[in-house]
Amino acid sequence: MSAQPRCPICAADPAVVVETATVRSNVAAFAAERFAVWRCGACRSIHARDEVDLDHYYRDYPFARAQPTRVLRYFHRRLWRRARAGGAPAAGRVLDYGCGSGLLIDDLRAAGVDAHGYDRYQPRFADPAVLTARYDCVIAQDVIEHVADPLALLDELGRLARPGGTIAIGTPDAAAIELAAPDRHVHALHQPYHRHLLSTAALHAAAAARGWTLVRRWRRPYTDTPIPTLNARYLLRYLAANGDHLDAAFAPPRFRWAMLSPAALFDAAFGALRGGATDGTSVFRTPAAALPVP
Repeated sequence: MSAQPRCPICAADPAVVVETATVRSNVAAFAAERFAVWRCGACRSIHARDEVDLDHYYRDYPFARAQPTRVLRYFHRRLWRRARAGGAPAAGRVLDYGCGSGLLIDDLRAAGVDAHGYDRYQPRFADPAVLTARYDCVIAQDVIEHVADPLALLDELGRLARPGGTIAIGTPDAAAIELAAPDRHVHALHQPYHRHLLSTAALHAAAAARGWTLVRRWRRPYTDTPIPTLNARYLLRYLAANGDHLDAAFAPPRFRWAMLSPAALFDAAFGALRGGATDGTSVFRTPAAALPVP
């Protein structure tokens, strides 16, 4: 097996690498491209092997096409309920870190929440002055897996949260991804955009090293709902029936006979109860007194 770099999450020796895989991109424009990933055998986190020109790949990113809809507002309410269940105050200041086009912020503000956003790649939210304040709750949904240095991001989130504040992190659990079946997990791997996928154990260990206390953990994505068709398993079936590209989630709905198969209809009704999704949410409380960065 070729040598791999030291794990940037747990610093384990390269010799403990146990799995590698080659993964296709799940974005239509780059579907013909393949990317190498490897798993740390110590902490189970997954890392992209090669550096790429991310500006090139983000130029027409499917998530940038997301539009405000009733379904998305419903998802955002569920995400906010998780933060609230983890201790975020209803009347506090909230920061959505890595907010993209700001749809979550818009929905939180419409609900009366004092919400703010930061995203260095979005001119509307790129004002660094936002990063000079402290917040009662910091949300980082689908962010940590995209950055070059996840541990530095955790340090940044901890600095932005007030002492005793809430930090809600949503990200896939690398330990739930089978690299032996990369096509089955192509959307969780999401190459080349996901640079480092932490295992839940590695995320919680890094949080504990910073003095954070785990308050709540959800092992399912906030998009897993009791409403028929609004669950991760059914979404994956829909994507598979439409080229298995992420782009289909942001295009006008297209009917496929495959979505009427008994298995698809069962997932439409009961997918949220069957599990199988890799994404989850961890909500932490920061220490009441500032601790030194590890």
